[in-house]
Amino acid sequence: MMYAIAGTTLFRPGSPILTPWRWLILISVLGCGLQSALIFSGVALVDTSLANLVVQAQVPFAIIAASLFGLEKLSPFRMIGVAVSILGIAVVLGSPGSGSSLSGLLLILSGTASWGLGQALIRRYSRDDTRQLIGVTSLMATPQLLIVSFAVERNHLHLLATGSAYEWFGVALLGFGSFVAAYLIWYWLLERNRMDQVAPFALLMPLLGMFIGVTFFDETLTSGFLMGSILVLFGLVITLIPTARPILGTSDSQSETPAT
Repeated sequence: MMYAIAGTTLFRPGSPILTPWRWLILISVLGCGLQSALIFSGVALVDTSLANLVVQAQVPFAIIAASLFGLEKLSPFRMIGVAVSILGIAVVLGSPGSGSSLSGLLLILSGTASWGLGQALIRRYSRDDTRQLIGVTSLMATPQLLIVSFAVERNHLHLLATGSAYEWFGVALLGFGSFVAAYLIWYWLLERNRMDQVAPFALLMPLLGMFIGVTFFDETLTSGFLMGSILVLFGLVITLIPTARPILGTSDSQSETPAT
């Protein structure tokens, strides 16, 4: 439903689609359908603060994928940042209390890896503007996730008919807020500012997630979790420091997209 909202809001039927369809399909699977199915399934199994932290692995995964596709050189400085971030995630995984949610964390990490591959494909093969690309890939991801939903979930009509106002508000908030509004604001900022000026604000996401988890869900932050969080954030800061221009000369506005 969230991708359907984003797709119908952003897609412009009157504008031509320039990106080859084979790449659009692969981008929609890796960057939308598969990554969302994995990440949301994992988020349902772990604490809010932990999910918000681990999902930041999308940044190092995107950098590694861009390097594999020859989009930019992975400098030693950024390699150190990626290694520190991965070390931080390993510390979080090994902290007390995370063992019961290991499957959820692995799902999230798999989803972020899929997202990183999708971003590399966007930078390499996309020929559409951002709004049109997000719109068409969102519409293509909708039936993908509908199939997944029928495969792993039950009682669809009953759930739709009995959903509370709070649950429908969540759907609307995620669809219009986390997808449509977040993407438009993000790219509006990137059109007017450098990536290195805008990207560091993404580091506020795990901090906000920790605050929400502790304040509203009575979650406890262990010393191992806090240490791992510091390492992850420090590694992300290193990777976000600009060190070299992209090899293909792609614009910064297509190099990253915000976390769902």
